[in-house]
Amino acid sequence: MRATIILILSLFLAGDLFAKSYPSPINAEDVTIVRDEYGVPHIYGKTDADVAYGLAYANSEDAFFEIQERMLVAKGLMGIYKGKEGAPIDYFVHSLGVREIVQEKMSDVDPTFLDYLQAYCQGLNDYAAQHPKEVLIKKAFPIGTADVLESFMISFAFLSQVHVAVKEIVEGPVDKEMASLGSNAYALNSSRTEEGKTFLCINPHFQVEGPFSFYEAHMISEEGMNVRGALFQGGTSVFMGNNESLGWGMTFNFFDRVDTYELEMHPKKKHSYQVDGKWYELEKRPVSLKVKVGNVLTVPVKKNCYWSIYGPTYESPDGKFYAVRSGSFLNINGPEQFYRMGKSDNFEQFQEAMDINAIPLFNIIYADKQDNIHYLSNGVIPVRAAGYDWDGIVPGNTFETLWTHYHPVRTLPHVTNPECGFVFNTNNTPFNATCAEENDDRDRLPAYVDAFPGDNNRAIRLLELINEKDLHSYEALKRIKFDNRFSENSPVVQSLQGLFEMKPEDYPDISSSLQIIQGWDLAADLNSTAATLVSLSLNYIFEWEDYGTEHFIYGLDCEPSVFEKAIVMAQEYLTAKFGTIEVPLSQYQKFVRRGEELSSAGFADVLMACYATEPLESGSYQLSYADTYIHFVEFGPDGPEKIETLLPFGNHSKVGDYTDQLEMFNQQKMKKVTMDTERILERAVSQYHPGQRYSK
Repeated sequence: MRATIILILSLFLAGDLFAKSYPSPINAEDVTIVRDEYGVPHIYGKTDADVAYGLAYANSEDAFFEIQERMLVAKGLMGIYKGKEGAPIDYFVHSLGVREIVQEKMSDVDPTFLDYLQAYCQGLNDYAAQHPKEVLIKKAFPIGTADVLESFMISFAFLSQVHVAVKEIVEGPVDKEMASLGSNAYALNSSRTEEGKTFLCINPHFQVEGPFSFYEAHMISEEGMNVRGALFQGGTSVFMGNNESLGWGMTFNFFDRVDTYELEMHPKKKHSYQVDGKWYELEKRPVSLKVKVGNVLTVPVKKNCYWSIYGPTYESPDGKFYAVRSGSFLNINGPEQFYRMGKSDNFEQFQEAMDINAIPLFNIIYADKQDNIHYLSNGVIPVRAAGYDWDGIVPGNTFETLWTHYHPVRTLPHVTNPECGFVFNTNNTPFNATCAEENDDRDRLPAYVDAFPGDNNRAIRLLELINEKDLHSYEALKRIKFDNRFSENSPVVQSLQGLFEMKPEDYPDISSSLQIIQGWDLAADLNSTAATLVSLSLNYIFEWEDYGTEHFIYGLDCEPSVFEKAIVMAQEYLTAKFGTIEVPLSQYQKFVRRGEELSSAGFADVLMACYATEPLESGSYQLSYADTYIHFVEFGPDGPEKIETLLPFGNHSKVGDYTDQLEMFNQQKMKKVTMDTERILERAVSQYHPGQRYSK
């Protein structure tokens, strides 16, 4: 009763914020949020929908700003929120036609899951109503199911780099680019563990802050849901983690995700294009962008978007028209698929969830209590016609290039229960996922399923560590994940041989720095000064040479003069900011939380990965991507016997002061967690219904 009164009062105080909202189907008193000492919410409800409501509410307590930014993008309100900076985002979203696609395909979503989404939306809307001062744009509310589905489609499009293809068409020149995100995951069955148990490591590397940072939650209902793990801010269910029967991790994979078509335009009729001898008219989709100018004035800006049979179509600066097509934004069932994965009880049910084929990318590493392990290079990958250069621009004048079907998930690169007892992925080729003799056959699939063939340092180092012995203990498998060393066989290290062979006496201006670098033990410990010099020097080289993720697989192609120039700049920077070239990694590499700079170990492309790319006023470099979530599970025949997780860069400052996990990360420690309600309640720091915060 008290929760209902609070909710009505909050709605009244919020004025007309929810004048158009729907009746509330979820009673907040049926939802309980239990916070542990780390701030992780354990969300209990009678139904799955109750838990969806609680997830939205708890996530809003911790990251309402980030969630709102996702929804402002979906609703086309970034121009109102950020002015000229946000207007291009609104144009991009409108041009993709995601709202039209959602309206067209809403019947494809299971009605039960729509009820789940409706409850999730209510959780967001109720929180906003109760906290009107935190609302960024009033007209963004209420949030509806279509908004959530669109936010997923747009996020998938961004992760698939659709926006890069569009930007290069509009601004020129037209080319292709792949994203630079990472992750680790590996699983071993009972034949490879000392305890005779099944082991799973989940370890995504993503943004340390922002909408693509990770949120940790545990979701429990009386309808059989009991799943815990990580999701992006604003996610509707756990993206990766474990339930009482199984677990799965995800890593970024690289395949041809976006196709760009050059249309054959009519020489006189501006918006006519030819396909197989027949002329078609571009569909014009005008949009009036609302752009904030100053603090009060909003100016409408009229723009035209176009749609061809290939999809969203754009005019380049030279007057040509190009269309962009990607499976990332052409279906709406991604959120439902995540939900079904978390509700699966066994391997076959999990595969059936994967068969939905609506999560457009990510490798899957799977393990369960029945001792199954599995690798899949998942993706919404089109079946493309042979004879065309799909790496470049394909002709938009023939139906041959207009793909309409996707490779079935079970035909994509995969390995199930290999006899050598392990599977893994570290963003390396999908055709090296286990011991060499049991990998999938790359010749049975088109080349476009593997955009960056080869292995990075993490793959090579992981294989070295796994193959060191036949059996590994649980603790040894944990230590593998925290390894911060480069392999001597790494492509990057091999390509640095020219640097290691430069004679210090031949380079007097950098001789001291060269000696430090050449004495590097290839590890990224907090006290390493060589790691700092190498990291900063490589930052400069990657920027100058426009290197990306693929160069961790292919290595660097640099003359000694390039190394010399980079080291000169690195030592000048360190001397200016720190007064010395001998700066330990603990001083150079920082994560900023609540105005405080915190040290973090690790290095780009080691298993304990950190990517420090943004300089701070203090002289340190801030992490942009890092080891953002770690999750270990040991399965026995009855389910998970050990679960340990860590969210090093999590921030729960809004709802309480909880134990900081970054220091644990640097000490290579984990927090032991449980799925058992009785043990969770024993350790609870707070317990409350949404809208009713109170202590234990």
